[in-house]
Amino acid sequence: MQYRFFVVDDDIAVRRMLQEVIQDSGLGTLIGSASCGNEARQAMLATAVDVVLVDLLLPDMDGIELVRLLSGTLPASYVMISQVQAKVMVEAAYEAGIDFFIHKPINSREVRAVLAKVCETLALKRTVSNIYRSVAEIGVSTTPEPSTLTDKTTLRIRTLLRDLGIGGEAGARDLEDAALFIVCGQSRDAVSVKDLLLHIAGDSLTAQKAAEQRMRRAVQSALRHLVALGLEDYAHPRFEKYAATFFDFAEVRCEMRRVENNGPYGGKISLKRFVNALAHEACMP
Repeated sequence: MQYRFFVVDDDIAVRRMLQEVIQDSGLGTLIGSASCGNEARQAMLATAVDVVLVDLLLPDMDGIELVRLLSGTLPASYVMISQVQAKVMVEAAYEAGIDFFIHKPINSREVRAVLAKVCETLALKRTVSNIYRSVAEIGVSTTPEPSTLTDKTTLRIRTLLRDLGIGGEAGARDLEDAALFIVCGQSRDAVSVKDLLLHIAGDSLTAQKAAEQRMRRAVQSALRHLVALGLEDYAHPRFEKYAATFFDFAEVRCEMRRVENNGPYGGKISLKRFVNALAHEACMP
């Protein structure tokens, strides 16, 4: 599957290097590039783009602001190019819609690895969407397709996933679909993990297992992300808000002890609890 890339960077050498890597990777085609945010915005709104690589520091605006302006109207995957790794900046980037990072000074090996991950995530999203449509057509699920749900609910779910540090995980789309399925349901308590997997992956046990593994890896990453925040600052607002909501707090403490002592056993996760919490939080006013 071929993807359409767009590069935004004021350094012509960087643009040329990224173009070469994209061409050599066989993942797709560079359909355009720009040296500033306004130029990029005008060009991308006039064409279809799958992946946007954007520098943090642009002459007319920062890359985070550009992504924030584009993400509501351009459904693409966004990759930030930056040598800044400050925690506040990373959090702001995730909130704006950044899915992946490439660190400066850039090297071709890291770029290939990140682009391969981006394209893998895009492929998984399309596969899940195709499965959903196929299942809906044969009447396995009577739940409305996500596209019929309010944009506000979907946006809230994606914001929560980014707040939890997993907006770019392969399992993020599966978690989003699962939460939307619960939001549309009549009785949330009656929805089992099996119901969620049937909805996401259809009747194929192999596809169900793959979806479950993706979601569990993403949820485990969310736990690690929250634990890192808690160890740095126990009063961190995200840690206080989400740790006991999405996880059993005893398991959060267990994971914290594992990190502090380099122990072999950490906190356990509950996929059902996490998805139900995601659905509940997405419906909060």
